[in-house]
Amino acid sequence: MLRALLLFLSLAALGIAAAWLADHPGQISVQWGGRQIETSTAVAAAALLVLLIVVAAVYRFWRWLLSSPLALSTLRAEGRRRKGYESLSAGLVAVAAGDLGQAKKLARRTAQLLNEPALTLLLSAQAAQLDGDEAAARGYFQAMRERPETEFLGLRGLLVQARRDGDRAEALTLARRAFALRPDTPWVGQELFSLEAATGDWQAAEKTLAHTIKHKLLAAPEAASRQAVVLFAQARVAAERGESKRALELARKAHTQLPDFSPATAMAGRLYGAAGDVRKAERLLREGWRTAPHPDLLAAWLDIHPTDDAEDRLAVVQKLIADHAASTESRMALAQAALDAGEYDLAREQLQALLEGAPTARVARLLADLEEAELGDGAAARQWLRQAAILPADAAWICQSCGRQNADWAPHCPDCGSFDAFVWRQPPGAGAVLPYLPTMESSGAGSSGAGSGEAAAEMEILPPDVEPAPTRAS
Repeated sequence: MLRALLLFLSLAALGIAAAWLADHPGQISVQWGGRQIETSTAVAAAALLVLLIVVAAVYRFWRWLLSSPLALSTLRAEGRRRKGYESLSAGLVAVAAGDLGQAKKLARRTAQLLNEPALTLLLSAQAAQLDGDEAAARGYFQAMRERPETEFLGLRGLLVQARRDGDRAEALTLARRAFALRPDTPWVGQELFSLEAATGDWQAAEKTLAHTIKHKLLAAPEAASRQAVVLFAQARVAAERGESKRALELARKAHTQLPDFSPATAMAGRLYGAAGDVRKAERLLREGWRTAPHPDLLAAWLDIHPTDDAEDRLAVVQKLIADHAASTESRMALAQAALDAGEYDLAREQLQALLEGAPTARVARLLADLEEAELGDGAAARQWLRQAAILPADAAWICQSCGRQNADWAPHCPDCGSFDAFVWRQPPGAGAVLPYLPTMESSGAGSSGAGSGEAAAEMEILPPDVEPAPTRAS
């Protein structure tokens, strides 16, 4: 719009000038080299205009002559760049497709066409990896690491190789350098934390985790779980060193961070008891039992109430489970304590309640002990032991990654190395429905001898087993 307006004003000015010259004719006389040239003002103005146009055209032609080599060079460079990117794209597609020959060919072509080491070195490294030439790939990644603009990319490639080779020390060094370059990149913090935890450097892992949480690079539930695990791992190290006070502080923090994490709760309870603060130990363990009943908590409770008397132990167990007596673990604990104390009716009552729910092998084993202890009925006991062999397995610490069963919780799975992978649940596949089990009524008080053995063979239908949902401590 502005250009059109300027053109219009210029033409208008030219028309006005031409009209003025036509209304005011005059003569121009020039004497040059012995000659005298006379012409009208209008002709002189027209000649001047033509001269200016010719001079402008000559100037433009001269500028074009000067700039044409650069323009041609730029045009050629742009063509090479376009072809280089086309070759790079095709090379990446060839790598993804597993076409080794094409990938290597395009990597060489891309290196010739593009003067961008970050891209050409990456394609060359990937082609080398596809060829199985890890040494060549490492060379390319090392070359990338030595250039400031590609260092981070080279570090990642070398880190992947170190992980694959099992060189944990080298991987940790690379991860720390990558974290120093880009601490807010999510995968870097995750990788560094994983390596620090795997090497047992829990204090460093805690700092890395704190940075990750501060910058909201980790979901809240996972962050809380990891914090609890790191704190508890440090508590165990402190306890092994005899630093009971620090171990208690760390275990208590882990329990606060994750109340259903039974290993931390049990340790804190034991340490409170060892420090002579039994009331705090009791409060902590009872709260833990209400949140997530677990055998670890029962063991810690019995440790802070040591007694050799079975009746006293029964009273101690009843105190622990009082607020959550209907749970499976509460009934199991009470049945075992009642059996040890000779309170057979109480034990039978708890086991009957468990049979009506989702019985496991442990229930059948306790029933076998009960039949043997109360009645001396070996036939009934053997029948229950046969059922224990085929009943659903009891809950255990199960690795969610590889399925390994562990007697105790551990921060890393010994088989697959997964971090914070153990949960307390029935093993996968456990819980095959048993349509029949021996009736407890047929082997109760008053039965004995062969009659009791025959009665043990009678069956009753039980509801199908329901596998409990996996939790950390229940």
